[in-house]
Amino acid sequence: MPEKIKDKQYVMGFTWAGYRNGKRFPILLNTFSDDYKNEKDSIEILGEKFQKKIYYPSFLSGEKIIEGNDIIIIYNGLELIQRPVHLVSFLMELRKKYGFTKMFYLQGISDPYLMPVLSYLGVNIFDDLYIRKESREHIKYNVAGKSRVDYEPFEENIQFAESILESIFVSTRDNTLREIVEKIAISGKAMEILRIADTRYYEDFSSVFPSRTPYIQANSLESLNRPDIVAYRNKISSYVKPDRRNIALLLPCSAKKPYSDSKTHKKILSGIWQYRRYLHELIVTSPVGLVPRELEKGYPARFYDIPVIGTWYEDEKLMMKNLISAYFNKNRYEDVIAYIPEDLDFVRDAIPDNAKIIEGKVTDDNNIARLATVLKDTVTAESQYAKKLDDYRALLRFQFGDWIIPYISNVKLINSFHQDMIVEGSRILFVYNESIGRFSITPESGKFFLENDKFNVSIDDFRPTSTVYAMGIQNATPDIKAFDEVIMTYNNELRGTGTALMPSRAMVDLNNGAAVKVRSGIRN
Repeated sequence: MPEKIKDKQYVMGFTWAGYRNGKRFPILLNTFSDDYKNEKDSIEILGEKFQKKIYYPSFLSGEKIIEGNDIIIIYNGLELIQRPVHLVSFLMELRKKYGFTKMFYLQGISDPYLMPVLSYLGVNIFDDLYIRKESREHIKYNVAGKSRVDYEPFEENIQFAESILESIFVSTRDNTLREIVEKIAISGKAMEILRIADTRYYEDFSSVFPSRTPYIQANSLESLNRPDIVAYRNKISSYVKPDRRNIALLLPCSAKKPYSDSKTHKKILSGIWQYRRYLHELIVTSPVGLVPRELEKGYPARFYDIPVIGTWYEDEKLMMKNLISAYFNKNRYEDVIAYIPEDLDFVRDAIPDNAKIIEGKVTDDNNIARLATVLKDTVTAESQYAKKLDDYRALLRFQFGDWIIPYISNVKLINSFHQDMIVEGSRILFVYNESIGRFSITPESGKFFLENDKFNVSIDDFRPTSTVYAMGIQNATPDIKAFDEVIMTYNNELRGTGTALMPSRAMVDLNNGAAVKVRSGIRN
């Protein structure tokens, strides 16, 4: 196979998609082809031969597998699928044990409406046995679900299943798999499996889920429990506000992102512009909960889309109230002002008792004038005003963690070639990328990450140029998710900076596939 084809391997969460031995994965096995040979004492899958020696792994609860060099065969798929809690637990234990070193073949389950969520759990190989059975029963698949026809629609059903696998492959490549999983979760079983994965195995999925994706289509309540959304809310519940921002102003969200570019926010902010430098603006929304203004250009705040209907589900209300309450328990302000429409009245329960509340249509001129009057009475001669650097320090802490604080205490902010940069003396430490609302690591700040062994990809002895592939990686720190900023090192020597394209475990386990997009290589 051409080398460039072999390198086309993609990871999103626990899902691996790509090419191996001329086959594209995830794959649907034709059980009447050379890809599947079931003999009396052996079974051959995709050219790999297994003796039918059932293995009861000591780390699992009595389930049966056959382990090969590249593939794990999971027996009794039809039985396991009837116990979703056990199935999810079983697959998670297998992934912990084998990481990305093995492909998982779940026997007997090829229901196309279950394929996305099972792929999301790490299943790479399906067979057509279930499709053959349902086709004989005159059941036909379509985008709306299953229907009964007066013939055996096997070929049509296979084509439908293959189209689902095509969507899984493309969405894994494009990091939009979660949208496919939620969209195709037509069956109650698929929804049940997804909810179990989200609620009981959040830590497992969060450790491998990308730190950002191209977009978030939050069309259902399942989006509330996306690993990246929950990770964001967890960080906000312990977020430390920028220095000198001691007056909080709560505002509603807007359909347009970033919020400050929307007509609603532009009108509000134009009426209070003279007070903004004293304020810490906090936007209340779902599914992300709460967005400090300094984070509005980052992920997920700038990248989600949700139907705006002026009505909140009870799950959303509870989530927002809990998050706002946790935030204000962590951050104390001299004054809190809530400028909210009537549909956000429920946040009263979560904000400090002495908060000043202005409720009504937020674009109404009279209400904006009322807000300006309240701010005029609140801002005093002693009020401190924050600087952009204060906001950026808070953003750096949010992006990389508290360990970064000592390294940014004496920095300055400059703007060069229309880019904001954090500098210390003549050294450029971080460069702000406005399109994604994050900072990039430079070779100068890379030394901090090396000292603390953070976001560190250990590579073989070479000088990185444009892309580092998984086969050239020795190790990676566990804090790395796809699209995190990282450094590359060899024997404790800084070799470059870049952006991760895989989670750390995939970098270590896989032998092919692009793992890091290099931003700057360092040459002696």
